[in-house]
Amino acid sequence: MIKDFKGMLCNFYIVAVAAALPLYTRGSYALLGDSKYALFWNVSLFCLGLGGAACAVEWGLKKRTGVLETSGMFCPMDVCMLCYGGCAAVSAVCSDYGVLAWTGSPEWYMGAVSQLLFVGTYFFVSRTCPGSGWVISMWEAGFFLVTLLGFCSRLGLDPLGLLEGFGLDGWEYSHLISTVGNINWFCGYCAVALSMPVAGYLKAKKPGKRRLLFVVSGSGLTLLCIQGSDTGFVLAAACLGICLLKSRTDPERFRRTILLAAGTMFGISGYGRAAAAFGEKALKSLPADGPEIGVFLWNGWWILGLVCLGLYFTVQRLPKEIRKGLWLGFVILGVVAAGTGTALYLGRVTRTQGWLTGRGALWKLAWQSFARGDLKQKLLGAGPDCFGAYVYSHFTPAQLPVVEGHFADAVFVNAHNQGLNHLVNMGIPGFCSAAALYASAAVRYRGSLAGMLAIAMYGVNSLVSFQQVMSTPLFFLLLGICESVVRRQENEQSAAERGENRSIAL
Repeated sequence: MIKDFKGMLCNFYIVAVAAALPLYTRGSYALLGDSKYALFWNVSLFCLGLGGAACAVEWGLKKRTGVLETSGMFCPMDVCMLCYGGCAAVSAVCSDYGVLAWTGSPEWYMGAVSQLLFVGTYFFVSRTCPGSGWVISMWEAGFFLVTLLGFCSRLGLDPLGLLEGFGLDGWEYSHLISTVGNINWFCGYCAVALSMPVAGYLKAKKPGKRRLLFVVSGSGLTLLCIQGSDTGFVLAAACLGICLLKSRTDPERFRRTILLAAGTMFGISGYGRAAAAFGEKALKSLPADGPEIGVFLWNGWWILGLVCLGLYFTVQRLPKEIRKGLWLGFVILGVVAAGTGTALYLGRVTRTQGWLTGRGALWKLAWQSFARGDLKQKLLGAGPDCFGAYVYSHFTPAQLPVVEGHFADAVFVNAHNQGLNHLVNMGIPGFCSAAALYASAAVRYRGSLAGMLAIAMYGVNSLVSFQQVMSTPLFFLLLGICESVVRRQENEQSAAERGENRSIAL
């Protein structure tokens, strides 16, 4: 009975974080981050608190009846997660910034309380997730609704009225998208949320489900490319690249990956023509500091899409050796394309924004903040989400980067790089525990396509972005789901081995 209750509570929590939270807005973009964090905070405290109490009762009953099993309770991933949470707590306790280290900076709230909630999310879901298929379907449905509303945003439409009070020529009109908020936040959200429908599409056995998830996945990848942030193209490429690498010995998965790439390219081109047809409102919805409409109107998207579509229909008929060569050719082409895209991106940023007056300046400032710190700063950090407080108390205004445009008066609350952020906020142990967490997850969940997609895309996005309520809770939630799957597989294998040993003894 307690097990069923925990499973029901876990399912509710997954749906709340993966499906409800992305769609929740309270009717406006104003203070959207605060609204979403309040929902995450309340749902997490309720579910984790009640779930923790249920686990404690179950543990007590098992101990009393003598059926408590202690073997296999903790794996290396659990240890890394505990170390990460411990580093966050110790850093907050020793921080010079008091309550700020626990609550986090206003509008971000990534302090120690949030870090511990993330860790709690992983342990709660990994121990109680029943593996219900309908929960993943709710995840995918929520993502598709976010995607549809995102396309509306990029065509100059506002069906929910979230832009009321914001001008057509304002920054908000072009940079806020769907029900997620800033395009930067959308990239972080999509880096995790997209992993489920893509993995489901590549593994689906029923034709109807496969077609449905193809539409969901292709729409998500297309929106990633057109939403206005350069990071979206990189994340879409990372997603398709991981799918390609995981299809080395699976011809059908290779074909589906090629078809997904074709659908994405057709989608980009189709959007370009739709935006041009919708006129001024659609064109003004594109951020001025992002790709221009000409990028989406490039005829090469159709040509590349047709090439991929042709390969999809012919690759199955090719000999095995040629298929392997074709797969290797795609991998090499992907590496070349990634290198070329990175070079073009760095060149454009340097030319239009100035590399050392944008993210480059923040990274330089973050490294200087760490290098100039004393021993306590290097070992314990300033405190979770205390980057801004530390920087503004140790650097003069003349030493801070100069930013123009919409963010001219903005406060630097993070380094736009999670590694540097951890280094300044939680010191060397915090940085090492976060790195160990990523590495352990990549090794332990290498058999999970959804897990590898999320780890790769979230990791890529973290190089130029930060923790926020639309991506980080979902990432820890997905790690918990992956861990629950691995634990079930290990338990089934152990049970099978015990059964085999008993048969041999008999």
